[in-house]
Amino acid sequence: MTKSTDIYYPTCEFEKTLINSIWRLSENDLLKQKEIILPKGTIEIIFNYSDRINYFNPTLQVSKILPTVFVNGTNFKPFELMKSGRQEFLGIQLSSVGLRLLFNVSAKEFNNSVYDGKEICSQLDNLASELYYNQTFKHQVALILAWFRKKVPSNNFQYSVNRVQKLKSFSYHHNLTVKKLCEEICLSDRQLRRFSQDWLGMNTEEFILYNKYLYCLNLVHHSKQTLTEIGIEAGYYDQSHFIREFKSFTNLTPKQYQEADTDLPGHIFV
Repeated sequence: MTKSTDIYYPTCEFEKTLINSIWRLSENDLLKQKEIILPKGTIEIIFNYSDRINYFNPTLQVSKILPTVFVNGTNFKPFELMKSGRQEFLGIQLSSVGLRLLFNVSAKEFNNSVYDGKEICSQLDNLASELYYNQTFKHQVALILAWFRKKVPSNNFQYSVNRVQKLKSFSYHHNLTVKKLCEEICLSDRQLRRFSQDWLGMNTEEFILYNKYLYCLNLVHHSKQTLTEIGIEAGYYDQSHFIREFKSFTNLTPKQYQEADTDLPGHIFV
C-alpha cells in the first residue's frame, strides 16, 4: 500500500479569510477499512476521485455513496466512511466565513450533512473536471485559488467578516459566557444568536460548548496531561462533567478516545 499527502496553507489575507488549508491524499490498494470521523470543527469541499466510498451517519441514519464532489458541513456527531481500493481526495478546508461567502447560504444549513456539490453550486462539477486533468498539486491549488477569487469579491461582507473573526478569537477563552460575548461583539443576545447561527452554524451557547470540546479533543490527542488535568484546564466543573460533554459529541469517553491510539486527531480506523 502506497500513500502520499500534500498540503497548502493560505499565504495572504484574502485566502486566510476563506480557507484553512488545501490538501491532497492519495492511497492505493487499501484493504477494506471503516473510518470513524469525530466532530472536528471543520467544513470542507472535497473532490473525490476514489473507488466507491460509503458514507453513514448513525445519528441521522443516513447512508449514501459519496459523489465526485461534495460539501461536508460542521458535524456535531461522528460519521463513518467505508473505504477500499484506490483513495484519491483533494480537499479544501473552509472557514465558516468561506462557506457563507461562497454559497450565500447560512452555515447552519450544512450542519451534520454531506451535500452533492452540484446541488450547492453547478460550477463545482466543472472545477472537479479541471482539477482532475491538472494532476500536479501546485496547479490544482492555483486553480482553486483562482476560482475562489472569481467567486468571492474581496470586499464582500467585510463588516460581518470582521465581526466573525472577532467572535472566533474568543474560541478558547475559559469561563466564557454568552453575556461576555455579547459585550465584546456589541450585539444583544438575540442578535448575536442569529448572527452566530448564520455565519458559524451554531448559536452562542453551542459555540462556547463546541469550542471547549475541540480544545479538549486536541489536548487528549497531543498532551501528556492526565484526563483530570485536561478537564480542569478546559474549565469543566469536575471529571464527570468533562466526560459527559465529551461523550455528547463523540459517543466516546475521553478515555475510550485516548485508547483508540490514532495518529490523526479526530479519526479512528477500525
